[in-house]
Formats: sequence, structure tokens, C-alpha cells
Amino acid sequence: MEIDSQIIKKIISEIYLESLRGGRFGSNLDDDTKNRELSQVIGMPREILRIYIEYLSEHGLIVLQEPGPVHMLTPKGRESICVVMAGGSFDIIHPGHVETLKQAKALGDVLVVSVARNDTYERNKKKPPLHDERHRCELVASIKYVDAAVLGSHKDIFETVQFIDPNIIALGYDQVHEEGAIAEGAKREGVRVKVVRLGSNNPEIKTSKIVSQETKDSLLSDL
Repeated sequence: MEIDSQIIKKIISEIYLESLRGGRFGSNLDDDTKNRELSQVIGMPREILRIYIEYLSEHGLIVLQEPGPVHMLTPKGRESICVVMAGGSFDIIHPGHVETLKQAKALGDVLVVSVARNDTYERNKKKPPLHDERHRCELVASIKYVDAAVLGSHKDIFETVQFIDPNIIALGYDQVHEEGAIAEGAKREGVRVKVVRLGSNNPEIKTSKIVSQETKDSLLSDL
């Protein structure tokens, strides 16, 4: 059977995402339910998936362990995909967010988005978010360009960077972070990344402006 390189990359991407999802697919490919779920995500019969898993193991891209096989990426396997990380509060999702995430996804194979915790939001914006962190995370995860959304660290962004271990960090056009500082902070955590500043075709679309307009409209309606 001819091995499709794009399918190989897709399987490796799903195995990587599994580690972030807390075992969404489980770790045992012999388990019927979990194996069937993964095969559905990849879009292939279980028997064909097994052939690909064997191929990945034979070429040193994953490690199979007993009882199992338990699939786990090797450094070689991890290096075969490009993981992009983006982050933000995402309290009110608007077209600017979607455009940014679409651009970020185009930079690599997998897009993982870190969503700010409630306490981080309050610390940075001096007010509570309109929506709880878990609701914001679920909303971001529903965007088609996002492969996984995770809640960020309570401590700082570099703890989250270490957890995701991205190849690229994509910053929104108006995010306050400085590219050099992000790269240096990630390096201190043992993660070498490329930091990219994304552009925007609609820079006037901002959460702050949306909220400001909603406040004005509310005040006018009370007159």
C-alpha cells in the first residue's frame, strides 16, 4: 500500500493534540471505541490506520508501548509537524479574531490557541470578563481554524508556551506583547520559537470599540 505523506502528517498532528486534550482519543489503539474515534477523525478504516501506525513506529516517529500499542511522539515525530500557538482573551468573538486565527493556522500544520484565565483577564483589564474562561475556551475551540483551545496558565504565558511547545507564536496585530521579549521568554523555558506579528484587513474592529459602542447604544436607548 502506498503511504500518503499528508495522512502521515494528519495522524502525527492528532497524536500531538491528544497530549493537550488529556487523552481525548485515549492512548491504546487496541481499544475498539478509542481506536474507532481516531480512525473517524483521520477518515479511514481501522485496518488502514493500523498500517499507518506501524509505519510511524518503524520509521521512528512514534513509540509503541505495552499494553498497547500506546502511541507517543518521538522527537523526530514532533519535528515533522509545525505547531502554531496564538493566544488572547476572546471575551467577545468578532471578525477580527477569526481573521487572525485563519492567518495563524496558515502558518503551520496545527493551531493551538491559549485562552486567558479569568484571573489573568481581571489582572490585565482591571475588570471581570463578560464570559467565564471555560465558555470562552469552548467558543474558540468551535472556530474551524482552531485545532485545540486550552486554558492558559494562572502564572504567566511562558508556562503555557512550555506546555504547548510551539514552533511559531502568532501575535495579533494589536497585541501588546513585543516579539523579541516573547522569543527570549520562551527561550528561557527551553522553547525556541519563531514569533510572527500578524496583520489585519480590518484593524478598526476591536473588542474595546464593540463594547464602547454597545455602551453608547444602551445609554441612548434609556433616553
